[in-house]
Amino acid sequence: MKSINWLNLKRKVRFGDCDSANVIHFHNLLKWSHEAWEESMDKYGIPINEIFPDGVSHEKSALPIINCEAKFFGPINFGDLLSIQISPQKINNHLFQVKNIFFKDSIKVAESIIVHCSINPNTRVKTNLSENLEKWIEASNLNNRVEEC
Repeated sequence: MKSINWLNLKRKVRFGDCDSANVIHFHNLLKWSHEAWEESMDKYGIPINEIFPDGVSHEKSALPIINCEAKFFGPINFGDLLSIQISPQKINNHLFQVKNIFFKDSIKVAESIIVHCSINPNTRVKTNLSENLEKWIEASNLNNRVEEC
């Protein structure tokens, strides 16, 4: 079994991520969420060109974002080291969401949810999630299952 480090990532807040009040621009939370998802799949072992269409293959799917939201519970400032906990969930055969919880010094400071829909990049018709994406979602949820007594 793969190491769980592909679901727990780190991010340091850079100067360019912040406004003049030294607080992150709100949109960076969604950007970091998407980057964390990409990094998680890469660390899990899924080639990124398998997830994102390259314009060459007609069999690959595209995964446009159909909904996103972000909540802030505390300030995120320049220099902060954030821990990002990634929690994907399958919604149905063509939809999944990735929830990211951001911690600073073990305190929850923000969270985001991004929902993706799997479509054929040429016809724009909904398609089933790829086998590797299904495996990534399933493996991430193995740690969340409660064992029976």
